[in-house]
Amino acid sequence: MILVGITGTHGAGKGTITQHLCDRHGFVCRSVSEFLAEEATRRELYPDRGARHMLANEYRARGPRALMEAVFATIPEGADRVVLEPQYTPDEVRFIREKGGVVIALDADMEMRYKRVHVRGSAKDDVSYEEFKAAEEREMEAARSGEQNLRATMQEADVLLINDAGIQELVDSVDTFLKEKGLI
Repeated sequence: MILVGITGTHGAGKGTITQHLCDRHGFVCRSVSEFLAEEATRRELYPDRGARHMLANEYRARGPRALMEAVFATIPEGADRVVLEPQYTPDEVRFIREKGGVVIALDADMEMRYKRVHVRGSAKDDVSYEEFKAAEEREMEAARSGEQNLRATMQEADVLLINDAGIQELVDSVDTFLKEKGLI
């Protein structure tokens, strides 16, 4: 199985790249965010960023790879190309690597990212710029082992791509990286 993990800051293009890999290259998509939204709804919680963050850390409290294992278990049998996004801890990146995969990290200017998520209009993105910035600051470093630590996670990735130019440039960068690795 070809496995690609995607990590990065909010609004940097993780969903765009995931969708590109599925539409253009036939990957099966598995979204941690959607998995957690379904879990929140099942528990009658509003599936905003706070609920998803809480549930993710609840899974991680069971073990550093428990969340990735739960999402990985939803991959259809026989899938030969899978993109799983996002990873928010170094252990989650290591999980992808142990399965033979690679991890791509994405970032972009914070104000640009906020504008992107604000336009999306999803429940998890219905926040002010100040709330967006505060949430990111909380998620960049973990107070406890096993919690979201985006800075360390992105450092563990196989490549860091900056998405400040546009979608086509980002897609081209991802495709170039994956071609160099022999994955597409």
